[in-house]
Amino acid sequence: MNSTQTNTSVRSVWHGPKHYFGLHYDLHATEKDTELGLRCSPKELVPMLRLMGADFVQTNCKGHPGYTSWFSKVPSASVPPLLKKDAMKQWREATRQLGLPLHCHYSGIWDKAAGEKHPEWCVLDHKGRPAGQAVTGQNSGAPAGEKMCPRGGYLEGLMIPQMKELIDRYGVDGFWIDGDLWAVEPCYCPKCKAAYTKATGRKKPPVKPTDPDWSLWWNFTRESFEEYVTRYCDAVHRSEEHTS
Repeated sequence: MNSTQTNTSVRSVWHGPKHYFGLHYDLHATEKDTELGLRCSPKELVPMLRLMGADFVQTNCKGHPGYTSWFSKVPSASVPPLLKKDAMKQWREATRQLGLPLHCHYSGIWDKAAGEKHPEWCVLDHKGRPAGQAVTGQNSGAPAGEKMCPRGGYLEGLMIPQMKELIDRYGVDGFWIDGDLWAVEPCYCPKCKAAYTKATGRKKPPVKPTDPDWSLWWNFTRESFEEYVTRYCDAVHRSEEHTS
């Protein structure tokens, strides 16, 4: 999505024929990171980006482990305990010097740290367990508690507040939402089951692909994801209008 901020030096739409080559810095910070931001000052970044000739820059801000590369003030945020410098601030300063758009690499519904802090936000399988737990000795997906329910508290409790924080504090120009669509799986939490019954009239969702209503259930899952995406897009656009 594109964010045009009047309080930055970057004004144009970030995509199109004039924005062909971009830098994508895909870092997934963890609680053990100690050197984030120590070697990305404008003094170091500006010559590199100028030599590269990038049309836009896309840098890390939160990966699948759920930890930020900036000092997020959102109450549910997970910041590496030993983080020393704000990497986002330095990338913003460097890109402003060069007049380049700055986008954020932000993990969507895949967030391990959020799952550990808020298990009530997690996708549940049909037995009521966080999706991905071991089943009969086999791991059926990601470790337990890493996938966020699109109808749960993650969106308003962490994702949207952090996106607004990145716009307000750093004037970022766009977001790359990683681990979103391809991390989706059916959720059997009470909210999702109730919404499924309301939408379809079925008393309960199916639990295996051979069940007659499986395609109906997957279509509901897709629509739940689309509603979740619409909510954070709308929130970002409202935030843009407020700051412009």
